[in-house]
Amino acid sequence: MGTAVKSALDLHSLSKVTMNREPSQWGSYYGVFNPRVLEAKFPEDHFSYHSQRRILEAICKRGTDAWYQHNVRTRPLLELGSKDPFEPDTLDPLWLCVADDLSSRDYRECLSETVRHNVRDLKMQAHFWEFGEGSFFQPHVDKTHKIVTHLMYLTKGWTEGKGGCLQLLGSKNSADIRRTFPPTANFGVLLKREPHAWHSVSKIPIGIDSPRLVLQAWFWGSDYV
Repeated sequence: MGTAVKSALDLHSLSKVTMNREPSQWGSYYGVFNPRVLEAKFPEDHFSYHSQRRILEAICKRGTDAWYQHNVRTRPLLELGSKDPFEPDTLDPLWLCVADDLSSRDYRECLSETVRHNVRDLKMQAHFWEFGEGSFFQPHVDKTHKIVTHLMYLTKGWTEGKGGCLQLLGSKNSADIRRTFPPTANFGVLLKREPHAWHSVSKIPIGIDSPRLVLQAWFWGSDYV
């Protein structure tokens, strides 16, 4: 287990992010975390796979392209609207510090100013994601309740050639790639939901020896919750 730190998130770096408008609203930056956080052990317990993957296994479709697409599992750090970490006894203490910072007014204030959208009183949830071999996300636009998303990448030594890259698209055409972001450790991306904000995650090759790791926080619209 790691040792707690006073400040887990680097809000100064977050405050310096410039939001871009093409092809949709986004911002990116290095220095999401206090470097000590990158020493934290990635959680191992209380993960679950995408429901579609479980359905495909039940109908004997394991190993198909569709099954690999959903070879993704998630675990809550903060459940929707909660300030208390999920199953804290199974988490490295450094993740508890991250949860405290994500729950703080300072974080909400900083994020609101950066993305120019008031998230101060919106409900938030934060999940760890682990993308395994063969996984990817097809082009999609986030559901209407998912107003602002903060992606915080954790994978050390990742390169674009390993796939798993966030791709911002100009349309629903998967080839219409305008921006590509490899999920390298301590790199962050901010996304603001818009009807035309198409994005995807490129396929991770089968046989890769390490998963794509990310902590994702997102804020729900007040009209939804």
